[in-house]
Amino acid sequence: MSLGCWPRPRRRVFTASIVALMLAGGGQSAGADVARVHNRAPRAGDIESVRMQELWRAGGQDDEVFFGNVLQVLGGPEGEVFVLDVQLVKTFVFSKSGVLLRELGGEGEGPGEVTNINSILLTSDGRLGQGQVLPGRIVFVDRQGEPSGSMRLTDPEGSFVLLMNGQANEDLLLLAGMRWSMSEEGELVQNMFLRRYEHDGTPGHDFCTKESAFDAANFVFDELKFDFIWNRFAVTAEGLVCFAPHRNAYEIHACRADGTPVFVATRDYESLQRDDEARTQARLTHEALGSHYGRQLMGVTVEDAEPDIVSLWPSPDGTLWVRTSRGDRERPAGVLTTVDVLDGRGQLIAQRQLVCPGDPERDGIHFLPGDRVVVVRGAAEAGRREVGSTTAESMGGDAAELEVVCYGVGMGE
Repeated sequence: MSLGCWPRPRRRVFTASIVALMLAGGGQSAGADVARVHNRAPRAGDIESVRMQELWRAGGQDDEVFFGNVLQVLGGPEGEVFVLDVQLVKTFVFSKSGVLLRELGGEGEGPGEVTNINSILLTSDGRLGQGQVLPGRIVFVDRQGEPSGSMRLTDPEGSFVLLMNGQANEDLLLLAGMRWSMSEEGELVQNMFLRRYEHDGTPGHDFCTKESAFDAANFVFDELKFDFIWNRFAVTAEGLVCFAPHRNAYEIHACRADGTPVFVATRDYESLQRDDEARTQARLTHEALGSHYGRQLMGVTVEDAEPDIVSLWPSPDGTLWVRTSRGDRERPAGVLTTVDVLDGRGQLIAQRQLVCPGDPERDGIHFLPGDRVVVVRGAAEAGRREVGSTTAESMGGDAAELEVVCYGVGMGE
């Protein structure tokens, strides 16, 4: 069946880890008349079970490859697997069969190097783009790791831009970022955006924006106030820009590359309420994030429920995969997660249980072309340790070495 960290200087720690920990959240999309598609929740008997089999693994205690904090994994055009390690500031490139081919990038300010990395993207001409948070820019290297130019991000307001995440296809460079400014009342204003950029760094259309402000003298980190769509956007194989603007709603917007709305898709969905342990985990995570804003943290406010949508992934067959909090946490034995599959019109056409080892609360999950899923074992703990060792110790767990495991489709049940 086809499917379709260790401590570093404080500024780098914050910028390299915020995308992984600030799960997608509220925002505003461009207002326009648009087709709305409401999907009913699938029945239990309609859920497909897809058994995955291990293809290869790297890292862990018995391997020569060492990973520090893996934040992102991408699939290459020839079946390669690109593994971004934000602690080591490099990208490991594995063959389709799991052979380590090369290591790309590096830390520094020279050609092909970055000082604080948190994302990677692949261009249509085969280059690897390394996303540097502060100052926001993309540094390119070719397949052999040779420098191949860079682009500095600009903003219509002329403000300093922080780059948080990005995706690219043949015609579109889509970046999520933010800029900070001071209001006349002395508040620090955080403007977040999902924006199209030209390949020279010129800003284009804003698909989704959000503004939040806080009192620098009485800084309280509010989970809902600071959430954005860092992990909740995707460019589909058909060129649609899809994003989930609201943290506490199952709602996906789709636009053409020029910003023209295509549809808004919703689904019957009841938010997953947090128990006491989950609220404690959320509080500790956001305390660590808030501690890196350069202000004395006076408190933290967290939501009573998990985000409805965790992330989006564009399958090469043109469908959109939707990870949800319930799909991650309400798991039968042996199931990694359950994803919703939407077609190019926003209709729910399938729900799939991926059967393989892993725990979404502890491990990173990355979907790749070629019917593959990569599980990064221990990714959550590594990310938490990078934003604050005290928080990581409070959350429990050990400092076991990360392991990257690639699974592929076996026999359907």
